[in-house]
This record gives sequence, C-alpha cells and structure tokens, in this order.
Amino acid sequence: MLSTLQRRLWAEQKKSKHRRIWLIPFAFFLFEALWMIWQFTSAHTEELTTGYLMLFYDLPIINTIIMPIMVAVIASRLCDMEIKGETLKLLYTLQEPESFFDCKYLAGAKYLFFFTAGHSILILASGRIFHFGYSLKISMLIEYLAVTLCTSLVLLALQQMMSLISNSQIMPLTVGLAGSFLGLFSLFFPAPLARLVIWGYFAAFPCVKMDWDRATRITEFYEVPFPLVGFLIFAVFGILLFIICRIIVTRKEI
Repeated sequence: MLSTLQRRLWAEQKKSKHRRIWLIPFAFFLFEALWMIWQFTSAHTEELTTGYLMLFYDLPIINTIIMPIMVAVIASRLCDMEIKGETLKLLYTLQEPESFFDCKYLAGAKYLFFFTAGHSILILASGRIFHFGYSLKISMLIEYLAVTLCTSLVLLALQQMMSLISNSQIMPLTVGLAGSFLGLFSLFFPAPLARLVIWGYFAAFPCVKMDWDRATRITEFYEVPFPLVGFLIFAVFGILLFIICRIIVTRKEI
C-alpha cells in the first residue's frame, strides 16, 4: 500500500513539476520577511525588548489576511489542470476518487508545511538580527506554528473541494479572497460569531495579547495561557471537514 501511495504522490509531483507552484508560498514568505524587516528597523529600542511578543501578536493577524488567498491559489493551481483538461473521468479509471483527493491534498499540504516551518526561521532570525530583549519561549513558537499549520490545512480541504467541483477556478479564488476580508473583520466580531468564520482562526488561539493606553499611547504585550482545549476541538472539526469535503468530491458526477 505504501509503495502505491508513493507512486501516486510521485505522479502528482510530476504533473505539477513545471507549474512552479512553489513560487506561490515563496512570494508570500518573502512578503512576510520584508514586513518583519520594515517592522523592526522602524521600531524603537524599547519596543525591541518585547520583539517576540510583538511577533506572536502581529503574525496571526497578518496570516489572517494573506493565508486564505495563498491557500486558495495553491489549491487552484493543483486542481485546475484536471478541470481544464476534463481528465477526471480518465483519472478515476486509473485510481480511486478517494486516493486522488488524498494525493492532491498531500501535494498542497507539503507547501503549507514548508511555509509554516519557514516562519520558525524568520522568527529566530529576527530575534538574532534585531537583538530582542527577552529569550524566545519554545512553547510559544510551537503553539504559533501548530495554529498556523492546522488552520491552513483546514482551509486547504475546503478550497480543494471547491476547486474540484467547480468548472472554473474563479469561484474558489473569489472565496479565498472574500475569506481573507471576512477573517480580518471577524477579529472584531463577538466571540460566538467569530467562531463561525474559519478564515479567522489564524488569530483565534492567541498566546499573546495587547493593551494600549489611550492616555500615554503606550502599547504593552503580555503572554496569556494557550487555549489548548479550544484548539483541539478545532482540530477535530478540521478532520471532520476534510472527510465531508472528500465525500462531496468523490460523489461528484463527472
């Protein structure tokens, strides 16, 4: 079974070899790197003492804006070759629809994994280059990476489903763009309403919060306990959503 899966993943890799999909996460990664450089080169010395806390507060918000778009584009690029060529019927004679969906998903997940892992390099490099005052807590880094990767994978299942059942990639890409705006606005929604917006979950499990004093105009970042139970519930929801999206695609009439 393992060798069969490896062959199918290798075939998926060969199909997308010349599409240069890796440029998509690289471009978004470069954007975040440039944002970090701008953020900390313009920061005051006293602000750099809480540099790690500032990052763990700001990055989830940045991810809420850019990640839904990135995930939508990756899923679209991986799926549109079959949709444009109308090859799903042929492919389904060579492999099971479930296996096809899984291989597509793993192909997209690979890019999200490396993109998220790259964040750890950015965070560690920022601390070294700009000499943050406090040492980095590894637990906070792990929590941030787990939330970023888990939320991205949940959105990937949703975007891949829409890309495979749509005759055009305009609708899935529009959903990704709309999700970016809705996710950002959800940060200002009441908590019960914000929980309904999965695009906003990049910032739904904070390990850092902020206080801003209007009178003194002083911003203070502070660590808060990570909402582990809520995150685990979301992870279970993500697995269920993946199963639902998989069923929808495999039952599609072709």
